[in-house]
Amino acid sequence: MALALIDSLGLDGCSMRRIGQELGVEAMALYHHFKSKGELLDAVQELLIGEIEMPDPASAPPIERIRRSMRSYRQIAVRHPRAFTLLAARRFNTPRAFDIYEQLLLMYAECGLAPQQQAWWFRLMGGFVNGAGMAYVASIEHIPEPTKLQLQHAPQTIALPHVAAVAPFLRIEGLDAAFEFGLDVLLGALARGGDAAPQ
Repeated sequence: MALALIDSLGLDGCSMRRIGQELGVEAMALYHHFKSKGELLDAVQELLIGEIEMPDPASAPPIERIRRSMRSYRQIAVRHPRAFTLLAARRFNTPRAFDIYEQLLLMYAECGLAPQQQAWWFRLMGGFVNGAGMAYVASIEHIPEPTKLQLQHAPQTIALPHVAAVAPFLRIEGLDAAFEFGLDVLLGALARGGDAAPQ
């Protein structure tokens, strides 16, 4: 119910009172299940995390499994643009989230990375995919109080030569290609032994 409310109304529209109304119970009844709204949001975050594809270790080499996981993670922004900020801006802090950490870190370990490098690559890839997801959310104007995006709707009104030249490639239609380019760059470096990470 909470995720459905966030999908339709955004995070601000998901209050304990509103959830109670939708369920036909008093808001206080929800506190028998969640001690706070923070715990409720952690539970919603776990629902979203459950949508990340985590391929079986025997199914493909680690680089390909990382690629599939990162693609599926970004797709959560497409399916749940109003809820994606729970992944991008809220720290993971639950057993299910740590299980995802464990599976991803195993993939980096299989690439031959030491624990410190695993941590750096985990942060690097997470920052990239979260940024790509938030770029999608902003581009479809699902952020709170959006203003009309000049790059998307009226790039000809921007009188700056370099911005004008790249504007066609910064439109929402180009986000998938930009994401795949960035993923190729990062995974290419990882396939070379993680040499983008300093020793």
